[in-house]
Amino acid sequence: MMYKKATIVILIILTVLNIFPSVISTNVKEDTSALIIYENENRFRYDENIINHLKELLYVFNSNVVERYINSYEQGDISKYDSVFIINIQNDIANNEFLEDLSKYENKIYWIGDKIQNYLDYSNKYDIKHISQNNNITRLIYKENEIVIDGGYSFNIVESSAKSSTIATMSDGYNSYPYIINEQNLYYISRWDLGNGYILADSLNDFYYINKFNEGEIFVRIEDVHPFRDTEDLREVADYLYTENVPFIIALIPTYVDHETKTINTLDMVPEFIETIQYMQAKGGTVILHGYTHQLGEEEISGEGYEFWDIENNVPIDEDIETYIRDRVLSGLRLCIENGIYPLGFEAPHYAMNIDGYKVLKKYFSTYVGQFQNNNKKFATSTFPYIIRDSDTFNIFIPENLGYIDKDDIFAVEKIKENFEKLSMVRGYTGGFFYHPYLDIDYLKECIRFFRDKDVKFLDLKSMDNYVKIDDINIVSKNGKIECSYDESKAKPKVEISKFDLVVKDINDVVIIFIIVVLVLFFIIFIVFRRINTKKFKRR
Repeated sequence: MMYKKATIVILIILTVLNIFPSVISTNVKEDTSALIIYENENRFRYDENIINHLKELLYVFNSNVVERYINSYEQGDISKYDSVFIINIQNDIANNEFLEDLSKYENKIYWIGDKIQNYLDYSNKYDIKHISQNNNITRLIYKENEIVIDGGYSFNIVESSAKSSTIATMSDGYNSYPYIINEQNLYYISRWDLGNGYILADSLNDFYYINKFNEGEIFVRIEDVHPFRDTEDLREVADYLYTENVPFIIALIPTYVDHETKTINTLDMVPEFIETIQYMQAKGGTVILHGYTHQLGEEEISGEGYEFWDIENNVPIDEDIETYIRDRVLSGLRLCIENGIYPLGFEAPHYAMNIDGYKVLKKYFSTYVGQFQNNNKKFATSTFPYIIRDSDTFNIFIPENLGYIDKDDIFAVEKIKENFEKLSMVRGYTGGFFYHPYLDIDYLKECIRFFRDKDVKFLDLKSMDNYVKIDDINIVSKNGKIECSYDESKAKPKVEISKFDLVVKDINDVVIIFIIVVLVLFFIIFIVFRRINTKKFKRR
């Protein structure tokens, strides 16, 4: 009898775990908070704001993240948080109230970068010791992975203790040192650069006791798709990915501004393009808005410009950002939904948009795809190895972190492969790369073969719970199905183009060509006869 009861209890537990598998991997986020203490937001001569980047990253594991400048810290502040991160670039931590609170803090501490000696000397709580700095580190070793880096950067050397465990190491070619070390409740990383940030990102799984992970997956994005793209190229890409059973994202620019004539060409003016996007959707493609025109002002070219950032002056655009984004988003969405195209997310051109812009987008889109501009004042982007949910800035952020196929870089595909090897060291990773449809499709095929050989899962955006909501427009996706509703009375009146109109247009084109040919022939005949008359005159 006792055996039967125990069996029933075990079966119930296993059933619950199978029904709610994600709870184990995400419950750390429920009502947990982290505090970031910093003394500088960016390194000297670097535009990257590492505090903004770290804050977004920590939302993978926390429901609330707060950053605090060290000199603004008040005694007792730390007690409100479940974990604390100290990120130091240069200056000593001389706030004794903070150091005192930190030495008494029993929850998790992660110290990043310089001046760990300020804390170790103050608390005498740990046996690890800061020794010196080393400017010759060229390799980072984590588990079975090794990352080669450029030398010349300053790394802190700490000495391990009998009580500590070394999580990652670093080497200058002669000696190895702890790169990430843990003793009691303290984690320490010698140096953190955003370009080599995956080791720290994965170590957070251990820091937060995560022991169950989602399967790693990547997305394929077809980039800069606008009404002037070759529809045969687009269909070829869609057909290939469909036969390979690879879902894909279509980064759509709904309006193209002719750089020479300044003519505005919206997608509804090109029926063949509309049909092609619909065809791509049917073949497994999911559309996201890639701006409205992908350019800013009259000087930039559609598909090449920035739209939401003044790149010439490297400053935010001189517009009311709320109105500017809303107008362009609404115009783009109406063009799409009135023509059977259903965007489920947004991507800023060149990923250029500051946090104020992201927060406007957050009102309308559940999902943002791309990289993160971490600096509000200067253009600097970074990426993550995880999907980020419910941060101050995004509802859902899906990172592009593998790069893109560049026709001018013969090593572009190899770089994508190398980037994946780095990404795949992160448990529960998500990533993606993009491809322009005017390039040789063999580049894309090589990438897909590589990921197939690695048995990588491909992300299907429409299978996720996405939504777009602005004014009367509502687009929702769930389990691969998309539903859309809007006020049709607000739709732009369609001008029906009959077959007769198309025939007339073709006839007009033929007539114009005929007239041009006649004029050219007339001009040639005129020149010939003039020369003949000239010769006759000379003979006389």
